[in-house]
Amino acid sequence: MTARLGISALIFGFFLPLFAVGAALAKGDPERGRRLSRECFACHGQDGYSPSPINPKIGGQHERYLYLALKEYRDGGRAHSLMRGSVLSRTDQELEDIAAYYAAQPGYLTAEELRQRRQQNAPPAAQSGGPQQGGLPPGAAAPRKFDHSDHIARYNSMLSQAIRDAAQAPEKVDDSACAGFSGNEDSDRDGDGLADVFDAAPDDPGEFARDANGDGFYEICNIRQLEAIGKPPAAEGASTTLKRELRMARNYQLARDLDASAVENFAPIGNCGPQGNCMVALDRYGFQGVLDGQGRAVRGLRISRPGGGGIGLLGVLGARGTVRNLVIEDAVVIGRGGVGLLVGSNFGMVHRCRAEGEVAGELALGLLVGGSGGLVAFSESSGSVSGSQAIGGLIGDMRGAVYQSRSNAQVSGSRGVGGLVGLNTFGVVLNSYASGSVVGGNDLGGLVGMNTDAKVRNSYSTADVEGEGSNIGGLVGFNSLSDIRNSYAAGEVFGADAAGGLVGRNNGSVRRSYAAGAVSSAGSRGGISGFLVDAEESGNFWSEAAASEGAANLAALTAAESGWNPASSAYLDLIDVYCDANLNGFIDPEERRSSNYAWQFGEGAGPPALRCAADAGFRFEDGR
Repeated sequence: MTARLGISALIFGFFLPLFAVGAALAKGDPERGRRLSRECFACHGQDGYSPSPINPKIGGQHERYLYLALKEYRDGGRAHSLMRGSVLSRTDQELEDIAAYYAAQPGYLTAEELRQRRQQNAPPAAQSGGPQQGGLPPGAAAPRKFDHSDHIARYNSMLSQAIRDAAQAPEKVDDSACAGFSGNEDSDRDGDGLADVFDAAPDDPGEFARDANGDGFYEICNIRQLEAIGKPPAAEGASTTLKRELRMARNYQLARDLDASAVENFAPIGNCGPQGNCMVALDRYGFQGVLDGQGRAVRGLRISRPGGGGIGLLGVLGARGTVRNLVIEDAVVIGRGGVGLLVGSNFGMVHRCRAEGEVAGELALGLLVGGSGGLVAFSESSGSVSGSQAIGGLIGDMRGAVYQSRSNAQVSGSRGVGGLVGLNTFGVVLNSYASGSVVGGNDLGGLVGMNTDAKVRNSYSTADVEGEGSNIGGLVGFNSLSDIRNSYAAGEVFGADAAGGLVGRNNGSVRRSYAAGAVSSAGSRGGISGFLVDAEESGNFWSEAAASEGAANLAALTAAESGWNPASSAYLDLIDVYCDANLNGFIDPEERRSSNYAWQFGEGAGPPALRCAADAGFRFEDGR
């Protein structure tokens, strides 16, 4: 039950309509509902008993009760974006089926009763051994997970295309491309709504920019001209013969740095449609061309649309759209949901971009990108971002992927808050890291706040994390049905309950990773995970600062002791052992060498270092 941009059903039961309890049951099919509900499992559990006490337990609720709640969220009767996004594409019958499935689960069970029931339903081979803390016995069957194969292949393909496109990009233009502008702000000879002094074609109502060198990219020379890509004429009597679809699908490049401070409230390029809802419009009204910053900067950007969605320099970047080599500096952007300095809602490709400033709003907020179903690669952010749910230093709400990127931010919110990504649903975090601080309520992580059926590989965080509630982790706050490999956390962690040096509450898998920060909690805590629920952990280490018993001296840890750098490994393990240096999704024969091990040992007195992470190979290159 997850939206197309990765918005998860976070707080389902708190808003169920109480008036519906006594109504007649809907005619749903529990078996169909089980298949449809797969995307709900990470937050609500396969049987309606969430792996985290922060999420409500919905197993055994009245069927009609559940159906009417889902229908109200879908139809807008209840104004809550998280739940509406989860069910927006569902038909009435599908909602009935989902309701029937969860209604067919048992009612309230104690923790021991729930453990016994799950053990009884596990395969015979899994029924031996004692129970893990808070959940299934060792080896018990986990809920079916999302198939990431096609997902990852798509983003690897997008990155390959972006790298090829960048290599074939036109030569960097100089300031001479901006010669010839004339007139003043009070004159508009062609009546297209753009003053002559900002118009590259002041006598042509069908044009506002020029491709002076014929390279297929229209040069942008001032902030008003940039805004005109997506802004229709607003002046009385003004009109243009250039259709919106064409101007939003063309390719543009910055010919100089742009000063945006003269525009009091910049109009985002691309939006969420007439209803202002990207969950409905998706990328239909987004920018579908290429915006190449050529390594240049837009400075002093100010956008204030507190009630809006899809808010940023590019409000919505379409699935065919790309923004690359662009810098945002000294920016302040305010919106409600899907808010970022560079892109509000991303369906496309963000490649080699950097953003610095402040973002504020409610849902799906990130310094670079607010909500992302596309790919963000070789990019970075710094500054501060604050809101309620799904708040991240780089990306707020992600169902796509982030490769080779980093953030240094002060991030705050109530739930699903991370130094790099706030909410990661089905997404992939690869070779990336975060620093700074993360502060909030529940589900906080130095890198990712909530991992739901997602992947984190070759990534780390040095951010300090402080939470007033539960599921507080140095790397990930709540790791549900998700995999963490070759990663570490070095920041200090404080939480009221379920606080861990690496993961707060683990309902997934953690391997070949370590934690080096101190962990403080009045409740459950641990060097790797603060609380385990049906979890699997192997080959992990933590320092004396993180736990007093069974801890390792990470500075003295060797490759042989860790087992992380085997001389030979099974083909299925290659992606865990070596760096995917060319980012094609495979470990090629030439990448299977000792100098390309994911983990590097013996560098000074410090703990093992990650060769694959952004620090090792990150370069923000001007224009290329």
